[in-house]
Amino acid sequence: MPFNTLLLSCCLLPGKTSYKENGVEISIQPASGETVLFFLIDNQSNPNCKLRQLLGLNQEGMKICDLIVFYAKESKRIICFVELKGGDVKTAKGQVITTYTYFKKLLKKSEPSLNFIAKAYIKSNGSAPQEIDKYKQELKQTFGEGNYDISKNSDLGDFLRGVEYQPKGKRNKSR
Repeated sequence: MPFNTLLLSCCLLPGKTSYKENGVEISIQPASGETVLFFLIDNQSNPNCKLRQLLGLNQEGMKICDLIVFYAKESKRIICFVELKGGDVKTAKGQVITTYTYFKKLLKKSEPSLNFIAKAYIKSNGSAPQEIDKYKQELKQTFGEGNYDISKNSDLGDFLRGVEYQPKGKRNKSR
């Protein structure tokens, strides 16, 4: 149900493979054979999207991430929870984890056979706080190794494709 809702609702940004909010931008250049869909799910930016209500995230004080990016190539399916922040990484981390948790719960009820890899991407233009490693550990616990990043990089391509991707700070220096 929630995935069909995303496709059929006003959350989809048709033909878009980039998004910019408050000076923070992400994008991906789809390669041959790839499907990339951007869904703007935050009510403040897209009041027509009703995903927040469907997930039960419409209680006062609950925050949802900005985007869900769907990526597919051959049998690989990725649903990436994206938050664009100027610098408040702690809040961003909470938003992607909360959105994913509620999304997964509803998905298990309505589409238990749907197989996908969940990822989280926080794009931050601001300087990262000292606790950045703590936030990364929390993302790792929720999404797994290699399925999360907090970055200043605007290009989602390598991250979604998983092409020798490791979160910043753990990259192989021999590349």
